[in-house]
Amino acid sequence: MPKSSAERVAEYRTRMKTEGMVSLTLVVPSADVALFNQFAAQRREKLREGRHPAEVPRQQWLSVLAAMTPSLSPSAEPRRRRNSLGAPITRAQTLFLSLLKHIIDLGWPAGLPFGSEQELMKIHGASRAALRGAIRQLEHHSIVRVERGTGGSVIVAQPDLSATMQAVSVYLEYAGIAPRDILATRRALELATLDLVIERLDREGEQRLRDQVQAEAQLDGRAGADELLRFHFLLAELCGDPALRLFDGIVLQLADTHSTFHRRGQPERDRVVARIKEYHREITCALIARDRQQARRQIDEYIAGIRTWLE
Repeated sequence: MPKSSAERVAEYRTRMKTEGMVSLTLVVPSADVALFNQFAAQRREKLREGRHPAEVPRQQWLSVLAAMTPSLSPSAEPRRRRNSLGAPITRAQTLFLSLLKHIIDLGWPAGLPFGSEQELMKIHGASRAALRGAIRQLEHHSIVRVERGTGGSVIVAQPDLSATMQAVSVYLEYAGIAPRDILATRRALELATLDLVIERLDREGEQRLRDQVQAEAQLDGRAGADELLRFHFLLAELCGDPALRLFDGIVLQLADTHSTFHRRGQPERDRVVARIKEYHREITCALIARDRQQARRQIDEYIAGIRTWLE
């Protein structure tokens, strides 16, 4: 028998309690949500830094409460919002953005029951049509998943990185991205990635680079794109920047799509793969030695070498 929304929420709160979290419900003006989120973020930052603050001074709490006091003057009816193209933003789109912001503010707790359709309609004062439109958008972007049936609930999900990269790649193809744009963007992103890898590389990362180079030792011209690009995806992961990892992945996919590598003869592909492996070894050595100039020089030569392989 499927669990009810209340049971799932109770289980989630129990898990959070074991991690030192406490469930707290506040009813505040919507305009003051950002204030509370900011205050909570400051507290979390102090805890992450190892500084366990004492009780919040009474005056500080009074300042927070004073700041959240709603104005008694009537506000004018807000103008209908429009997007960057001038088209009106629907209630479903507004609700989608509101729900997304709420999930982000919560720290994106994947697996958290967000509530049933009826509960969300009541909380947000939304019609069934508007809420379902918002949920469809959230599902489309893998922000939530919906458990259907009696007692079903909207569950916070984990977005699919590969699906996001594919969607952006499709748009860029539609926009007519050219090989020279792909190469220029890839060079800029990979150079930025190398800088961060050198700054953040630890012993585990060093070993993962060595293991990857070792795994490539037996590759030849029959290697697939996923095998040849795995080294660069690893660099994007090791840099520790989610944005760079996403954009690197997109431009690597585009470079492979436009590559003529797999249309060349076997002897030529063998020579190219041998050179790619050599570049990967040299880049790895430079990164482990924290030799930024050498690493950047190698990636520059590598990208210049693949220029002739793009359409």
